[in-house]
Amino acid sequence: FTSFWNYKFYYVYGFVILVFSILLVVTSCVTIVITYFLLNAEDYRWPWTAFLSGASTSVYVFLYAVYYFVAKTKMYGLFQTCFYFGQTLLLCLALGIICGSIGYLGARAFVFRIFRGVKSD
Repeated sequence: FTSFWNYKFYYVYGFVILVFSILLVVTSCVTIVITYFLLNAEDYRWPWTAFLSGASTSVYVFLYAVYYFVAKTKMYGLFQTCFYFGQTLLLCLALGIICGSIGYLGARAFVFRIFRGVKSD
């Protein structure tokens, strides 16, 4: 893509896609490891743990947004505060659902893969 002014190239979109794909891969791998530890400890209640371990990324993002609001911005007033935290909460909710779903799907594929060969007589 070239910009409308000065015909400069935008590289930010490719970088965002690369970082997002790395986030998805890391979330899936971490969730698989946590699921493996749960199954190794004979705790077979893995689905919600897999979802919540993936979604925990959004808690970190929200806590960082609170820190950023307090330490870095010069915003004050009820409207600005409500708008900032409302938008941040919606973004973190969407990120939690996306990362939680990716974590659950990765853990589900892992569990189905390791239990595929188990035969019950």
